[in-house]
Amino acid sequence: MGTIRNGANGGFSGKAGSVIGSSWNNISYIKGLPKLSNKPASEAQLMQRARFGAVMTYLGPIKDVLMLGYKGQTSNRATGFNMGVQHALNNAVTGVYPYFSVDKSIIQISKGTLQAPADVTLVSTTPEDLVLSWMPQINDLTAFVDDRVYVLIYNAPQNLFMIYTAIATRTEGTTTITLPASFSGQEIHVYMFYQSRDGGRQSNSVYKGPFTVA
Repeated sequence: MGTIRNGANGGFSGKAGSVIGSSWNNISYIKGLPKLSNKPASEAQLMQRARFGAVMTYLGPIKDVLMLGYKGQTSNRATGFNMGVQHALNNAVTGVYPYFSVDKSIIQISKGTLQAPADVTLVSTTPEDLVLSWMPQINDLTAFVDDRVYVLIYNAPQNLFMIYTAIATRTEGTTTITLPASFSGQEIHVYMFYQSRDGGRQSNSVYKGPFTVA
């Protein structure tokens, strides 16, 4: 595969004879047409596809969250989504082929140098209200009073994600999240991380759950 430099001809997209033009991350490429193969996939290939499918089923709907959560951590042109998926493939896949699933407690939706949330607790005494609390832990290097709180909630019975952005600051130590009425009595999984006020740094995410809403 060759990279097309900007020049008189420029880049192109689509099929042209025996080559295909495409671009990714503002870089244009050309590559040959793939060779067709009638060879059946090996058991190892099928297993890897099943593992990847399990991860994508869970993480696919939150691509934008991963892009935000891994901001600044990308390397070798990998996107935040790629990094979140790779972490899950390496650490969170459980089960035996072909029945793979992901361990939700190991999924990491954010990675960075800010100090991660500590002593996170969940309380739900009335339907539609979820009280999320944490220890602020302020310092001058990695934990600032105005770090913003991001929360991702996954409702398992409904297979539904909800993202709550910048809903509090680190120093507040608590916030009340309003949940849909349909969440009452159902199991949820909660992820929390911090982002700096200027949006340039994140913390690792922490997980709490499974938790049953009142």
